[in-house]
Amino acid sequence: MTEKWFERSQMYQELASESLEKQRYDFSCYSAQQAVDFYLKGLLIQITGARPYSHSLTTLLRALAGTGIEVPPRVTECARALSEHYLQARDPDARLNDYTREEAAEAIRRMEVMIDFLRKVRPPTP
Repeated sequence: MTEKWFERSQMYQELASESLEKQRYDFSCYSAQQAVDFYLKGLLIQITGARPYSHSLTTLLRALAGTGIEVPPRVTECARALSEHYLQARDPDARLNDYTREEAAEAIRRMEVMIDFLRKVRPPTP
């Protein structure tokens, strides 16, 4: 059941990078946020058996911390920054300025920091 969540996360990781290459910076940022969202939800389902209903990465990380996993401050900061892209990158009128290459590259870097951490704390699948 949870494998589909991790597969979807992988798809969004790839889309984030592809979108950066194609200069679709807003979609790159949105995809980076979604990659972490899906991975975190898959991990929480695997650990708790329950699906969380939030797109806030900070809320999802708090739920993960509630399972006894220690979340480093750097990962929490990445979650805070990436969470902003859920609405800002998705809705065309949510920002005054267009996304830049630098913002998209930073979103991907933050995504990678978070996914690396989440992979390390993910329990083995039976």
